[in-house]
Amino acid sequence: MDTYIYEIIAKQLSSVSTPEEDAILREWREASPDNETAYIKAKQIWQDAPRSLPVSRQKQFNAAAAWSKVDQLLQQQEAPAAKTVRMPVFRIAAAAVLLIMLSAGAWWLASRPSLKVREMAANEGKIKSVELSDKSVITLRPGAKIKYSEGAERVVTLEGEAFFEVAADPRHPFLVKTPNQSVVEVLGTSFTVKTADAHTTVIVSTGKVKLGRANDTSSVILTSGQKGVWGNGQLSAADNDDPNFMAWKTGILQFNDQSLLEILPQLADFYGKVIRIEDGYQATAAQQKATISFQDQSCDEVLHELQLLLGFNYKQEGDTIVIGK
Repeated sequence: MDTYIYEIIAKQLSSVSTPEEDAILREWREASPDNETAYIKAKQIWQDAPRSLPVSRQKQFNAAAAWSKVDQLLQQQEAPAAKTVRMPVFRIAAAAVLLIMLSAGAWWLASRPSLKVREMAANEGKIKSVELSDKSVITLRPGAKIKYSEGAERVVTLEGEAFFEVAADPRHPFLVKTPNQSVVEVLGTSFTVKTADAHTTVIVSTGKVKLGRANDTSSVILTSGQKGVWGNGQLSAADNDDPNFMAWKTGILQFNDQSLLEILPQLADFYGKVIRIEDGYQATAAQQKATISFQDQSCDEVLHELQLLLGFNYKQEGDTIVIGK
């Protein structure tokens, strides 16, 4: 039974649900006609409860009596009729009990830690990690933030970039949602997700994930070593050609016969710097190549080593590093 969904229904009908929970409920209702029918049934029971059920407005109530009354109500509502589609009684009854519990005191659901939406941000230029109740681990790149609730459904909303190590649970897919409405679905794997400029980029380290747009049947399956990109209505998948996609987490930068023109944008991304190549030096930078690696070094140290190897000069102009002859 989708207990977590019915808890959200209960919170919504009591006007205590969050926008994130409303969005989860909306997607669940649109997923199938059966879900919409179940929602309508639960809402009907909620609306009928005040006149049909002796609901206590105190913090305590008689659960056994509630079950009995709900069962009676269901039998009345599901009287034999031609071509009537009947929902499983236990499913609706359980939902109704959740609604009754909330009507007995909205504090019950609102105060449950497992239902609260949590937020975490990696501020002050530091990496942050969190282990969820299902043992999945999320590592946030500086500047990233997530929202998540640790109910039966594993859903995380991400802005920025993060590395996910997802605990396997075939019954409960792990979903990562992004600002551009893309959704990453996974059963158990490790991967990075980066959101920027209306694009979502997913690179899979191990396992398999599905990348697609919310409420859209089109999607791509990504396996270990592949990269998927969603943005501007386009969805693509290819082999990952970026060996440094995890550099922000490992502190290791590796370049194998790459030109200075290719190296500098990666340094800019890694260090959060603006690096510009002078127009007159673009052609030369495209020809200068290096095979080199760096670990836990400052931007200035890396540029100095590349300068000794390739022979260019660099200078600071305001917030920009300028590369030239």
